[in-house]
Amino acid sequence: MTIQLQKKLIAISLILAGTLALLGCANNSSQPNYDLDTYTLGRSAVFTQRELINEQLKDPAEVNTQVRDTLLYNYCDLVARDSIYVSQDNLPQQCRPLSHEKQPLDNNQRQCAYNYHICIKACPLRTNDCQPCIERAKRCLATP
Repeated sequence: MTIQLQKKLIAISLILAGTLALLGCANNSSQPNYDLDTYTLGRSAVFTQRELINEQLKDPAEVNTQVRDTLLYNYCDLVARDSIYVSQDNLPQQCRPLSHEKQPLDNNQRQCAYNYHICIKACPLRTNDCQPCIERAKRCLATP
């Protein structure tokens, strides 16, 4: 009977150790978390779409392609996060690799988008005070 008890204790110990190891992996701080709340994503969606429309309305000679591409990249990130719904027919070509994470983003790109959305959350949307957020995102995305 003591052999069976020892085997049960060993089995329980192994199960407990395995469970704790799995929990430790799930909470590994080396895996960055890029989740954002609905409010942050909503504000970023409003600002990003407005600025993209403003870029589209500019004279072609006045369009800053780096700014437009930065805004479009963050727009695609919002689409990939399901914060903006766009039908597949209307999805910009640049968003297709990002949609539904068919091509996962690297940590730098995810960090750039995350920082952009956080920055937009902190600035008043009815002013030009959010322009530095675009500039920071542009520099961040240009960094390999």
